[in-house]
Amino acid sequence: MKRLATAALALSVLFTAGADTVDDAVKAVKSQYYPDSRQAVLEVTSDKTADGRTVVRGVTSEQRAHDLLTEALHSAGVDFIDSLAVYPADSTALVSIPVVTLRTRGAHAAEVATQAVMGTPVRLLEYKGGWWRVQTPDGYIAWSPDSSVKPITRERAAGWRSSDTRYVVKELWQSRAYTTPTARGPRDVVTDLVLGAIVEADPATLTDGRVQITLPDGRRGWADFASLQPIAEWAGQPFDAQKILDTAYSLEGSPYLWGGTSVKSVDCSGLVKVSYLNNGIILRRDASQQALTGRRMDGMDTGSFRAADLLFFGNKDTGRVTHVGLYDSNSRYVHSSGRVKRNSLDPASPDYLYSPLSATRIDGSQGTDGIVRAIDHPWYFNLNNNP
Repeated sequence: MKRLATAALALSVLFTAGADTVDDAVKAVKSQYYPDSRQAVLEVTSDKTADGRTVVRGVTSEQRAHDLLTEALHSAGVDFIDSLAVYPADSTALVSIPVVTLRTRGAHAAEVATQAVMGTPVRLLEYKGGWWRVQTPDGYIAWSPDSSVKPITRERAAGWRSSDTRYVVKELWQSRAYTTPTARGPRDVVTDLVLGAIVEADPATLTDGRVQITLPDGRRGWADFASLQPIAEWAGQPFDAQKILDTAYSLEGSPYLWGGTSVKSVDCSGLVKVSYLNNGIILRRDASQQALTGRRMDGMDTGSFRAADLLFFGNKDTGRVTHVGLYDSNSRYVHSSGRVKRNSLDPASPDYLYSPLSATRIDGSQGTDGIVRAIDHPWYFNLNNNP
C-alpha cells in the first residue's frame, strides 16, 4: 500500500487540478505504467454532477491502474465519485475451435489482431453483442466471437489447471479427431487438431492407436495417441533451439496472414510465437513487443547470433521495428514475408534482403518480462498464487 501511495503521489505532481485533471491523470498512469494499449485497458471519461463533483467513469483491465488513478486524484485534492469498473481477474474461457481469430473490435469486418488455438485459456473481460473481449496468455487484448470460446466456472478452471488428463497436440502437420477409433473418412471427422491445441484424453481408452478425447466444449472424438503429449511434459521441456527451428521450417511455403498465429497461417511474429510455443515458451504477440524482451543485441553483431535468436528489421532512421525472423546459422534465417521462407544476412548472397536493426536472445531469459514458460503460467497450472 505504501508503494502504491508513493507511486500515486508521484503521478499527482504531473498534473494540476482543473478541468483536465482526470484526463491528465489517465495519461500519466498510461505513460508510466501501461503504455501498451495492446496489453491493458484503461478507458476513462469524466463528467460533473449537479453540485459540481467530478464523476470518474469507465473501465480498466488492471486493478492497479484503478488504484493508481484514484490515489493520484486523491493526492491532487480532487473531489470525485469513483465509478471506474475493473474487469474480473478470474473469469476464464477455453478456446473451443481449432483456431479462433481475435479482432481489434467486436465485428467480423474488424482488423485481425491475433489468434489462439483450441484449449488455450483466455481471460474474459466483457461481453457485448455476441462478442467477448478477451485477454490471451501473452497479455494481448482483443475480441472473440462468443461461439469460439467456452466460458467455464472458477471451480472448473481450477480443476482444469490441476488436471493430469490434459494433452497437447504435438503433430507438426494435420491431425484430426474422428467419431470412432477406426473411422477415417471425410464424414467421420469431429474436428481438426492443430499444433499446440489442448484437449483432455483418457489413455485407458487406447484402441487401435487412438484414445478418446474431450474437447473444451464437451464434444468427444478419437485421436492418434502418438500425436499427443502430456501437458506437463510440453510445458516443462528444456529450451531446444533446433525444435524451435524445425517448427518454423515445417511451415515453409505457408502464406503470410496478418494476425495469424497458428500453423494454418502466420505473420512474422506469429511464426516466432508458434515456433516457441511448441517448445513450451509463451512470447509476446507483436514484433515490436518481442523486440523489448530477452537479451538484446546489436543487429550488426551477426557473429554472436545463435540458433533461434530473434532478428528484428525495420526503419534504420527511426529504429521502428516492423518485422521479425528466427536466426538459424551461417547467416541464414527463416521468417514469414509473403510466405514462410529462408533468407540470408550476407549482402553477397542472392538470398539477401536486408540487415537487422537488432536481435534478441530468448534462451536464458525465461521468466523475465514477456518470456514465460507455460509450466510457470498461472492460467495453465495452479501455482502458489492461484490455488
